[in-house]
Amino acid sequence: MAVRHAAIDGLGIAILPDHVCRDALSDGRLVRVLPAWHGLKGIVHLVFTTRRGLPPAVRALIDHLAAGFQKELATRAPA
Repeated sequence: MAVRHAAIDGLGIAILPDHVCRDALSDGRLVRVLPAWHGLKGIVHLVFTTRRGLPPAVRALIDHLAAGFQKELATRAPA
């Protein structure tokens, strides 16, 4: 978020995930300056600590996040 805020404040350009900058792009606080550039696809890690295994609430959160990422990837135009 610090990089996003710095870009909004005019301190430079940034490469940001879509979900971080979508609203700022929509309302004009940010502008896309290099439309052909995009970040690399990668792996998202979810780290948690527990001594009892995977609680159902954590499993539900993981499933929700995974479905959201899959939905987002499916709606994107190919780069």
